[in-house]
Amino acid sequence: MAGNYSADIQAILQGSRHLADAVRYGDEMLPRFETGCAAYAGWWGEEGGDDDFANAVGEQVRQEQQQVADTVLAITSGFMALVDAVAAEADHVQRPQTQAVDDIEAQGSESENRR
Repeated sequence: MAGNYSADIQAILQGSRHLADAVRYGDEMLPRFETGCAAYAGWWGEEGGDDDFANAVGEQVRQEQQQVADTVLAITSGFMALVDAVAAEADHVQRPQTQAVDDIEAQGSESENRR
């Protein structure tokens, strides 16, 4: 019906929990990536000597690893902001109902006090 408003607070909060799970996977991704990088560190050769290939790619490899780490952190941070926003949405949706119940209870208390 027009003019009616309803929302499923639990569904909103459940959506937030799914997002939080995604954040947890993101938090686990970076340590796994760093462990993998450490396992292959230096495979391109030894820098600083006459290994031209290692001298050419060593810095590039470190920059790309840092870019991946920064990207993972940015994605995880974005998901955390989204989780917070969904939780705030649930609060905003539920606040009018809570306020209405509080107002009704206050009116009931005032009526009983007048008797």
